[in-house]
Amino acid sequence: MNLQRYVNISFVIAGLLVWAIVGSLFGFIIEAIDLDFNLHLLGSGFRLSDLLGLFAGVGAGVYLKMNAAVNTWANEVATELSKVTWPTWPETKLGTIVVIVTSIVMAIILGFFDYIWAFLISHIYGI
Repeated sequence: MNLQRYVNISFVIAGLLVWAIVGSLFGFIIEAIDLDFNLHLLGSGFRLSDLLGLFAGVGAGVYLKMNAAVNTWANEVATELSKVTWPTWPETKLGTIVVIVTSIVMAIILGFFDYIWAFLISHIYGI
């Protein structure tokens, strides 16, 4: 299994996230300064702020890939995650059912305690 492929995909995803966030931030800043400055480059869906965000996203992805410390850390994380024993689908469904049932039971118990407490408080204060 080639873990470097997953590390590279994570760098691309990080770059896409930077593009989305920084592009929106640039759009907000440009429109706050001057509404006419955020030009339509490729139709109304791709503006100057999107291009600036794209440059920032590509720069962030390349920086993450070229930074030896980040690349080493990401490879170590991928190696450790490959050692994890992930639950099977039936185990995941059973765990989800257990969590839902436990939440409902706890909600009923807490609701009962809340009802009793409200009843006692209303009788103590005569409300």
